[in-house]
Amino acid sequence: MSGGQRQRVAIARAIVNEPGVILLDEPLSALDLKLRTEMQVELRELQQRLGITFIFVTHDQEEALAMSDEIFVLNQGRIEQSGTPTDIYDEPINRFVADFIGESNIVPGKMLGDFRVEFVGKSFECVDQGLQANEQVEIVIRPEDLEIRQAHEGKLLVRVDSQLFRGVHYEIIGHDEADNRWLVHSTKKAAVGETIGLYFDPEAIHVMRLGETEEEFDKRLEAYGGAAYAD
Repeated sequence: MSGGQRQRVAIARAIVNEPGVILLDEPLSALDLKLRTEMQVELRELQQRLGITFIFVTHDQEEALAMSDEIFVLNQGRIEQSGTPTDIYDEPINRFVADFIGESNIVPGKMLGDFRVEFVGKSFECVDQGLQANEQVEIVIRPEDLEIRQAHEGKLLVRVDSQLFRGVHYEIIGHDEADNRWLVHSTKKAAVGETIGLYFDPEAIHVMRLGETEEEFDKRLEAYGGAAYAD
């Protein structure tokens, strides 16, 4: 039998007695990309049809985002953060989660007040509030949330170090004037050695408080409604 057929048989044996919970520990890790994607769809449809809780263990970040209703990010046996895939991806609680779930640009910053943050020596509008003025924070911006523009149109200037074609986008890596590394996913090309402008919306800036626990993070989001900001 093929790898996919063996997995289907194993899952069929697991569900025949209609258990309340099934533990799936890296069930698709040995499959090739195409078959793994097909099996992800099948498993998701099966779980929704049967209503059985699947505890799905994986080190594949994209798989976790695609398969889950709720994600628990573990680090050495400790839960760093739990939430919906959208919550985990858009509002990582700390550097570990931001790095583990998807690719991230993480730079040091400082809160100037509600809806205003400073990084790379510049002030930017953001969607965060409830932090102390002058509080040191970390800024997360996802590569797909950065738009390449002419240097004079960008909010940040970055000198391009490398460019790779990934099929659906170009992967561009560069450094800003403070020597922070930036990763950009864009359909636009950029020449190595060129200085480009990076543009991003306030919603693209995710502020992480240093040393904040998940409980403190959740309380802060609940208190301020998450994502409202003032023009």
